[in-house]
Amino acid sequence: MAVEGTLDLFKLPEILQLVSQQKKTGILTVQGQQDIVAISFLNGRIVAADALNQTLEEGLSQVLLKEGMISAPDLGRAAAEHQSSGVRLMDLLVERRYIERSQLLEALRLQTYRLLQQLLRWNQGDFKFYSGDEVSFEEGFEPISVEDLLLNSAAFAPVASPAAPPPPRPQPVPPPPAAPVTAPAPRPVPAPSPVLVPPPPQPRIAPAVPPSPGVEPGGPFRQMKVEPRQAPPRSLGWVGRALAGLLAALVIASLLRAPDALMIPFPWQDREREALARDQRASLYLKIDRAAKTWFLLKGSFPDHLQDLVNAGLLSSGDLEDPEGRPLRYAAAEESYTLQPLERGKPVADAEAAEAITGNFLLDPEFLNVPPESTAAPLVLLD
Repeated sequence: MAVEGTLDLFKLPEILQLVSQQKKTGILTVQGQQDIVAISFLNGRIVAADALNQTLEEGLSQVLLKEGMISAPDLGRAAAEHQSSGVRLMDLLVERRYIERSQLLEALRLQTYRLLQQLLRWNQGDFKFYSGDEVSFEEGFEPISVEDLLLNSAAFAPVASPAAPPPPRPQPVPPPPAAPVTAPAPRPVPAPSPVLVPPPPQPRIAPAVPPSPGVEPGGPFRQMKVEPRQAPPRSLGWVGRALAGLLAALVIASLLRAPDALMIPFPWQDREREALARDQRASLYLKIDRAAKTWFLLKGSFPDHLQDLVNAGLLSSGDLEDPEGRPLRYAAAEESYTLQPLERGKPVADAEAAEAITGNFLLDPEFLNVPPESTAAPLVLLD
């Protein structure tokens, strides 16, 4: 049984809590814009997590180096022996006594924990839960509780610092005490003297100023000169509006048909146009690769035609051509596929892309082929 949806409707913490509360066993896949992550549950507790863009051994090596559990030369020697012998890197690290088994399990749990914390920051994507009776995880791995994961993730969230208290208001300084006032001694009053009264001032008469021509004499406000207001410009009319709409439609059509012709219009910018076409083609190939690997994750093999991805809603019909409008030739093998644009029926040189499945247990369809009804105890599978 599979349950699926989008992260726009159901947040990832709610999905994890639902699986934990119902004590489900199975695999939860979350597909975002940049990566696909699969989480393995055993009785509602997390026992493994892996990403499509980074293998389990790559993430484990980063944790071992960052935590100082192993030196870079020792890890390089173990990786070289792993490439030549084909033995798992984790087994080689323990067998050659580079690290202890307990340290390996501790680093594996820390790598899983950090991957889950990064996944909790996703706000967009699709999820799907495959219920079963068996999942694969490392023997001795201590399961991670969903409640502890969400609690620790919330504890490390940034908290706003409290506002600084306002500065104390200055207290008024009391004035110094007034000195005692002593009444002055009485002074003798002199005899009154005769007062001379000046003559009244004569009024001054301002000279007459001749009024300006065209200005009515009077107060100061009457001397303000009022200029006539200019009439607003007339509109272009329906002919101008029609021409402007036609020009806008031509610009939009050109932008949709050949956007690089507007951004890089000059003939001497051929290199820039070729670089832009390569970047657009690489982005299209990456989109097709994610859709094809998602199909492989669900079906166990690559699709026979690109149209199958369009019918499944993983691609759009416009993705079947490269940015220059040339059709794409697609050829699928058992564990790989190739893409190449065609021009006049012939393949374009230096534009071919080939992708394959390399050592990721999430893309093994046998993990999804679980018997519908089984009463046996969960089986621990070693990858």
